[in-house]
Amino acid sequence: MSTLHASPTRYRDPRARAGTLEVICGCMFAGKTEALIDRVLSHAPHRVQVFKHAADQRYHRSRVVSHRQRSCSATPIAHAAQLIDQIGGDVDLVAVDEGHFFDDRLPDVCAELTDLGIQVVVATLDDDCWSRPFPMIVVLQGMADTVNAKSARCARCGHTGTRTQRLTPIVDGKIVGGAESFEPRCGQCWTPPPVSCAQITRVASNTGPCVQQSS
Repeated sequence: MSTLHASPTRYRDPRARAGTLEVICGCMFAGKTEALIDRVLSHAPHRVQVFKHAADQRYHRSRVVSHRQRSCSATPIAHAAQLIDQIGGDVDLVAVDEGHFFDDRLPDVCAELTDLGIQVVVATLDDDCWSRPFPMIVVLQGMADTVNAKSARCARCGHTGTRTQRLTPIVDGKIVGGAESFEPRCGQCWTPPPVSCAQITRVASNTGPCVQQSS
């Protein structure tokens, strides 16, 4: 399930940009990575580069892997600024998975890439498991040419799921996980984790990744 719409605002004047930015967002298990992989596989292989955060090793260290086990090769990096250094001369599509893991330089880096005429696609959660928007992702959505907002099916009632439900305790502030730790829920079936969000620091920083750490 998805809703495709153009963002009404831009981070920079769109007339100054030759490339485009698409943000694929939504709750967990909404098909965001599947959509990213579709975009990658439909492009000329030698003209696309895929990136993931080095902290995300749930399925594979150097591949972007969907929850349905589809995958494509990816370069793991620790900081958003590394995207610029890693881009090859023939590349005209850059895909970034799990954008919310990155530090708050990601919007500026995406703007630099689009200024160079590169198409950029970022797949990301929009809200955390307390249903709080990621501030850096809000900025990224605002500058995007297209926001592809996806939803899932609530694991409890089967209605449209737009929120991420935490299923397991948060240990040492670390929240990276898959089906063992999260499921999609609708607003009626969703409940916040028992750990208060006031006890968690979740703002992206220049030292990234944007994972939740105990304060």
